[in-house]
Amino acid sequence: MRAIDHSLLHAFLMKQGRYNFLDIARKEAASLSYRALYREWRPQDFASLVGQNHISRTLQNAVSKGRIGHAYLFSGPRGTGKTSTAKILAKAVNCLALQDGQPCNRCANCDDINSSRSLDVLEIDAASNRGIEEIRDIKERVNFAPSQGKFKVYIIDEVHMLTTEAFNALLKTLEEPPPHVIFILATTEPQKIPLTILSRCQRYDFHKIAPRDMELRLKEILDASNVTVEEGVLPIIVKKAEGGLRDAISILDQCMSFGGDTISLETAQLVLGMVKSQALFNLTEAFVEKDAVKLLTEVNTLLREGIEPGQIIKDLLEHLRNMVLLQVCGADSQLVAVTGEEKEVLTRQGQSLGLAWLSQAIGVLARLESESRWRANTRILLETALIGLILQGEKRDQAVLAVSEKKNVEPVVAKKSEEPAKVTTPAENKIEKPSSSVQNGVTLAQVREKWPQVMETVKNLKKTVHAFLMVSVPLEVRGQDLTIVFKDGYSFHKEKVEQMENKKIVEGALEKILGQRFNLVCLLEEEPGQGSSDDPVEKARNIFGSDIVIIKN
Repeated sequence: MRAIDHSLLHAFLMKQGRYNFLDIARKEAASLSYRALYREWRPQDFASLVGQNHISRTLQNAVSKGRIGHAYLFSGPRGTGKTSTAKILAKAVNCLALQDGQPCNRCANCDDINSSRSLDVLEIDAASNRGIEEIRDIKERVNFAPSQGKFKVYIIDEVHMLTTEAFNALLKTLEEPPPHVIFILATTEPQKIPLTILSRCQRYDFHKIAPRDMELRLKEILDASNVTVEEGVLPIIVKKAEGGLRDAISILDQCMSFGGDTISLETAQLVLGMVKSQALFNLTEAFVEKDAVKLLTEVNTLLREGIEPGQIIKDLLEHLRNMVLLQVCGADSQLVAVTGEEKEVLTRQGQSLGLAWLSQAIGVLARLESESRWRANTRILLETALIGLILQGEKRDQAVLAVSEKKNVEPVVAKKSEEPAKVTTPAENKIEKPSSSVQNGVTLAQVREKWPQVMETVKNLKKTVHAFLMVSVPLEVRGQDLTIVFKDGYSFHKEKVEQMENKKIVEGALEKILGQRFNLVCLLEEEPGQGSSDDPVEKARNIFGSDIVIIKN
């Protein structure tokens, strides 16, 4: 068999365009040169720090005026810029061309620090170098002068991980360090650091970065990368990051790798392992329709897609919260970061479910979320809780229907009389009925007819009062008094409406719509079975008070 000439084969394959070593080399070089997006966009000077103006301005002024401390403590949540600020400060104190306290990022010292080649800036991870021996090694090194810059800077990350012995060994050095040494300690848990260490450091507390600032930074990155996103993508990325810009940029990096030049809302939710918006609307629509089969089917679909039960609980909680906020604060509220179309659906479903039910559902799911962390059968707990919420909705509707049926009968109110009840004869076989319901020109039927308009007027005046009134119905008109009854268990809502300021709002709305001034009286409905009696006279007393009711036979 003739031997293969590999050089000829190589030339043939290259000619055919199937075996281009140059292309392979280029691809390998590109993959090796790629840096994570959060590293690529790490701040390089004080001006580019996001959301920490109180810190960047203070440090910049200190450097420009030469008021440089020997020890700093940077504390705050992860991803808020502690290590980045430490490196910027290290560059600023060693920069050869300092400009108003800002490092130039062009001189040899800045370039070495940016590329982690500087011998004068040492970054130490206290989580893996937490013993006394490592600290003793640092104590021996601090006596050596800087090789290039003015200062030798030690950045100790996660400093709270050091042992007690290591802290004690570091204490003397922090108290009287050499003039050419600066210590920068970074931690997410400052409460674990001994007070003797804290008292020797200038402390700077990093805050969680505001959502608006994070969105602006992400848009800047997207514009530079020529990537577009759908409406609603950035808010969920920012929310998932929980105030950490590094986490937000890392999530965006994942979405860009998955979605390419355009990132859809569905892509972002898939990458984050979140429940899709449409699935959440399907769940709440099942609550509105009281369809347990539809509800459980939707939950099963989500579980089959790999969504964890705990994530379903968390996202459903957020979904119901948005409904509450839209009802209380209105559709223009900036507290709800969703699209305009989603706001319309949230508002419609929220009004159907009612503020009282939503508050109760949020309480149930919040307790379930807490309990599910320690339970293995989270799916069973979730399904049972959701079915229970549907049953609660049915009970609520039945209670409202019962109250409506009760108020469909005009109340019979007896006149007050200081005279004793007279003895009647069989010829007078009727019940005396006062005309108090109509003596002011407005009947209870008219109040019920105009009640939706009254509610809308109250909503325009003060949305919270409207929310409290949603669990009440008009019960009786007597003279100048209009009595409304609140469903049992909503004493808090009743008390809020009875507050003078809120009561005046309702009375003003009544006068505007009905053309007559009323005094609002609030009652709380009794639970079924309490105070019930088959005696019609007793029923009348329970509803209309203890006035004498004269029954003539």
